[in-house]
Amino acid sequence: MNRIADPAVADLLAPLEPPYPPYPPYPFGTTRPSLEQGYYECFSQPNVHLVDLQRASIERVKATGVRTADGQHHDLDVLVLATGFDANTGGLAQIDIVGPSGDTLTQRWSDGVETQFGMAANGFPNLLFLYGPQSPTAFCNGPTCAELQGDWAVRMLSHMRRTGSTRVELTASADRRWAEHLDAVAAMALLSQADSWYMGPTFPGSVANC
Repeated sequence: MNRIADPAVADLLAPLEPPYPPYPPYPFGTTRPSLEQGYYECFSQPNVHLVDLQRASIERVKATGVRTADGQHHDLDVLVLATGFDANTGGLAQIDIVGPSGDTLTQRWSDGVETQFGMAANGFPNLLFLYGPQSPTAFCNGPTCAELQGDWAVRMLSHMRRTGSTRVELTASADRRWAEHLDAVAAMALLSQADSWYMGPTFPGSVANC
């Protein structure tokens, strides 16, 4: 059984109460649980010190380590950066995709993402994207999911060719209904209670994922 000697460290890693209101603790299963043997025990080693960057973020990287916002200096030999990524929407929002109205996809999603099945968006005719926001991105095997979506796109394009159609565009109401359906499904699970990358903006200024 995994054990942590210091109760304060244990509370940081697995809090029982909300550490940063309004964010609750991560309910079990809403983030990937660490099932490795010895993972938690490593935090009890004398050469391991856990620093809570939510309370004191990194202020400056210096030659001998990092200084945090609380004025503490942490000596380091090696600094490994794992600073996150702009998930789900980033690959699309960072491209200058402009619709007939003149709005970019980033502008259209500035107040929240709305798509149809996570594959198309109102205001952007003939634009299809695979493995995008509001599709089973974080909860599906990537290549398999993209292949299934690709098959659907091919069938739609074949239908357009057979019927002589040259344009396909989603209605705003269709996008809204899909977003509302996803909200309802998420509300039945614990996922919406986690401050996690797949439930909202990845960092300040990024487009909301869902």
